[in-house]
Amino acid sequence: MDSISLIISVFKNTTIILWSYWWIWLPVVLVLAAFQAFKDLKRSEYLAGLKWVTLEIKIPQEILKSPKSMEQIFSALHVVSGDVKSWRETLDKGGIMAAWNYQWGKVGDVTSFEIVSLGGVIHFYIRCLEQYRNLIEAQIYGYFSDAEIFLTTDYLTELPAALPNEQMDLASGEVILAKEDAYPIKTYPEFEEQGAGKDDPKRVDPLASLVESMALMIPGEVLGLQILVSGTEKGKDIQPVIDKIMEKPAKPRNDALDQILSFIDSLFGATPTVPEKKDEKSFSQLGPGKQDIIKAIEKAAAKLPFKVGIRFLYVAPKDRFNKGRPAGVFASFKQFSTMNLNAFKPGFSSDAKGRNKEYKSYVNKVTLFKRYSSRSQLDKPFTLNSEELATIYHFPDAGVVSGALPRVEAKKGEPPSGLPTA
Repeated sequence: MDSISLIISVFKNTTIILWSYWWIWLPVVLVLAAFQAFKDLKRSEYLAGLKWVTLEIKIPQEILKSPKSMEQIFSALHVVSGDVKSWRETLDKGGIMAAWNYQWGKVGDVTSFEIVSLGGVIHFYIRCLEQYRNLIEAQIYGYFSDAEIFLTTDYLTELPAALPNEQMDLASGEVILAKEDAYPIKTYPEFEEQGAGKDDPKRVDPLASLVESMALMIPGEVLGLQILVSGTEKGKDIQPVIDKIMEKPAKPRNDALDQILSFIDSLFGATPTVPEKKDEKSFSQLGPGKQDIIKAIEKAAAKLPFKVGIRFLYVAPKDRFNKGRPAGVFASFKQFSTMNLNAFKPGFSSDAKGRNKEYKSYVNKVTLFKRYSSRSQLDKPFTLNSEELATIYHFPDAGVVSGALPRVEAKKGEPPSGLPTA
């Protein structure tokens, strides 16, 4: 019997068996489908009940502060949590029905920090739940008193509801970490050089290249960078990474499967294998390079962690569509890379390869546009701390000079005390 005949025979026999025992597997499939539909319904009900607002920040004329100020703002916003409470925690507070509805409907609160170029004019947006608006505004005004914050409509409402279409095309993608979350990226203190005085550092703003790329947009083009952020209590899992660097042997699992296999081996008189012991290295025995890596990992883990997802979106009329625009976004993320620590790399994108390339690319574009528009978190968000987050999203300092970057033209002053009122 050749391979094709064997495959056909196996397929026929499998079909016969499945048809004969439909009364076993079909109810299971239906129950699972109903459960997923119920879960999707509860989640849709929860999301429909949320009220979102879009804030636009007009940055001050002269920002002489480092991104440290933005780091403090993010630290205060750590209370906006993306962690969903456990079923038991909800049960204790609200009872059985509250726990049931909450567990299947609730999703973590996600705040979207966005830098968007609309035809070459750059805007800073924050999309958040209305309940967090006052908190966000208070924190920004606390560190940037000359900033202006106002409520605005979502810029995506100016675009067609469904893209791509006959008139407009898009390119979109997600940005992810190249290594485990434990490895930090290059952060803003590493962009500072010693200036004329001890307290006068010479800064290179990490967002300068992104601002210049966005300033090149022409009317009709939209280029947006979306950073989805939510606080989390689950910090970076650094211990496995440190153990690997220090060449510590992996701990035996000793789970139920291992115990069963060991019991079977003992029945047949097999001698259990003892893993070869390796001499563990102490920190002082490591080379300078590995010591620096461990120090950087431990330092990064000491700061507040956030679940983070990053997406970009480029939309333009087909006659003005420039495939090279997204490259400017990726180029700006390259500067956060270090060879021995971490870096950013492209994740799921609108590009496609192989057979049916055009169809796959179209499906990817539709999927990514929906995700960008809904500000849904990545399927697998990564962890950044407050310092890393402030490095990739902050208000550019006075050294970033661009006509495409609107700033507050005049400082606001308080009225004089004792001013008579009518």
